[in-house]
Amino acid sequence: MSAAAISILVLICIILIIILTTRLKLHAFIALFIVSLLLAFTTLPAGTIIKTIKDGFGGTMGSIGFLIILGAIIGITLDKTGGTLSIAGYILSKTGEKRSPAALGITGFITGLPIFCDSGL
Repeated sequence: MSAAAISILVLICIILIIILTTRLKLHAFIALFIVSLLLAFTTLPAGTIIKTIKDGFGGTMGSIGFLIILGAIIGITLDKTGGTLSIAGYILSKTGEKRSPAALGITGFITGLPIFCDSGL
């Protein structure tokens, strides 16, 4: 397949993802999965598609699956204990309501930091 054909396919896939998530309000994971299957059917032999998905997903989960599980546990714990609200409230009290978008960004950075630290290990 030529570079131009691959570029056109990638552009079509990006547009399709945007349409599925914005217009049809489809969850991003499902939209990405559908589009990747469509792309696979256009570029790979039919017999190798399932093996390719299994190998790719298995490899990804083998390397970062534990990190995803730990991140979910930290997130649920922060949510159930009210830790995120406490952090957000404190940052909002320091930044002021006029800078609430900045407070939201800082809160996201602080609560997401353990995930980034774990990914380097």
